[in-house]
Amino acid sequence: MSEDLIKIPVGGKIIVLKGSDWDSDIEIDEVTQIQYDNLFGEIVTVSSLYNRVGLLKADVDNEYEEYKLDCQVFESQVRQQYIKSKIAMGEKKPTVDDCEDHLNTHPEVMQKRKRLLQLKKNCNYIDALYWAVQSKDKKLSVLMKGVTPEEFAKGILERRVNTFLVKKFNEKL
Repeated sequence: MSEDLIKIPVGGKIIVLKGSDWDSDIEIDEVTQIQYDNLFGEIVTVSSLYNRVGLLKADVDNEYEEYKLDCQVFESQVRQQYIKSKIAMGEKKPTVDDCEDHLNTHPEVMQKRKRLLQLKKNCNYIDALYWAVQSKDKKLSVLMKGVTPEEFAKGILERRVNTFLVKKFNEKL
């Protein structure tokens, strides 16, 4: 797995957040269901899963917002070009409805709007995953109240949980 770097300018500094990239395939049911036979594995990995989904959500939302801005700029340019062409041909200035009709039938505008709808759908998918992982995190917090460290050490199972491999060490602390 490669390293994922997120650089955030804060004041005069740049804060770098480091993490691991996602695997390309995420089993939605696997990461949103609680493995009751390995509650301890769940509890040690759910925060990292929640964080990864939150970062993924930020990336997808940003991609959508940037493309939305590009679409708005493009539509404005097409609208201005349409108005200028009508005036250059000696016609009266088009109405707002005329401009909107032109935009709604312009092939590139339609293509960009369809892409924008697809990006919004992707945002909704990741948003649903985000809320499901948040719900899982809250449920695990309730289930794990009052667990002692000894119970925790005995109960953890070695296997993949929430996209992370949980390893158990037999050393005594």
